[in-house]
Amino acid sequence: MTTQILNNEKISNIDKLKKKFNIFRAIIIKSEQEIRSVEFMTKNGVFRGFGKSTKEAYKNAKKVIKNYYKNEKNTQAFRYEY
Repeated sequence: MTTQILNNEKISNIDKLKKKFNIFRAIIIKSEQEIRSVEFMTKNGVFRGFGKSTKEAYKNAKKVIKNYYKNEKNTQAFRYEY
């Protein structure tokens, strides 16, 4: 398993997302089974996304953090979709 810090070289829009959601650390984790994980760390917790590629994992993690802050503002219950 390898861990790297996510920066603009990997994903070009990461700085915009960091400012919007106050993310202080973004990490890529590559496992031995060719599964990628992207983690966004904020003061409210850690938001993870998984996928076969880094872009897919980034897209899933971005969706998770957007849903969290959307539901926090609307005070609705979380919706988990499978």
